[in-house]
Amino acid sequence: MNVRMLLICLVVCAAEGAMGQAGPLPQINPTARHDYSAVLMWHDVVPATKEVWFDTTVAELKSQFAAIKRRGCNVISLEAMYKHLSEGSPVPPRAVVLTFDDNNRGLYENAYPLLKQYNYPATFFVHTNYIGVTTSKAHCDWKMLMEMQKSGLVSIQGHSCSHPADMRLQSPAEIDKELLDSKALIEKHTGRKVIAFAYTEGHFNDALAHAVARDGYKMALTEDWGSAEASRNLLVVHRYSIHKRFAQALNDVAARKR
Repeated sequence: MNVRMLLICLVVCAAEGAMGQAGPLPQINPTARHDYSAVLMWHDVVPATKEVWFDTTVAELKSQFAAIKRRGCNVISLEAMYKHLSEGSPVPPRAVVLTFDDNNRGLYENAYPLLKQYNYPATFFVHTNYIGVTTSKAHCDWKMLMEMQKSGLVSIQGHSCSHPADMRLQSPAEIDKELLDSKALIEKHTGRKVIAFAYTEGHFNDALAHAVARDGYKMALTEDWGSAEASRNLLVVHRYSIHKRFAQALNDVAARKR
């Protein structure tokens, strides 16, 4: 183990000890365990030329949405998935959830028109410090987000304030600020409760999962692939990255349908 990895391990262990763990995390309803659904994850959607490797072009997204329809998948909202996982509420066979991280403006300009065309619901995980701000990429502002929410197709959920590279390395106070401030701001603007959090860059551990639950989130999503129903609990729900496992996700839900 190199020195950097050793230091990270020491910081993470110290943070786990400082944060503590109050009881078990909420579990997946046993009824849901019999199903196989996939939560899919995208990032920015760009017209043609990718700026980073995890961008998706409009042509690619069109092809992917067409494949979802052609394969007989049923796109459901994240809220419906939460009820399924927490209460055992039924979902249709080959159920998939569409999620997009980081609130890039390309989601409004390029993904949203396709969501409307297919009438597919989706969840956008937003980092609140960058709403309406241009960094290396432009980001959606509140007007754009509210327009999409009012369509009934887009749900706005939490992805921290500043998108730390690895929240496991933060102090308990820093973690709470990222979780609570972003949640409060989204709820203020949208008028809706935030129920879900997406771990920044997919990094999580049990201590961070407990903090997310303690700060009022009902579920949290990782970047570990697999069926949502096979997740260890509601605070570490699986997601398939479409950049690596799109075809696999559709094959998996087709093979393991009820």
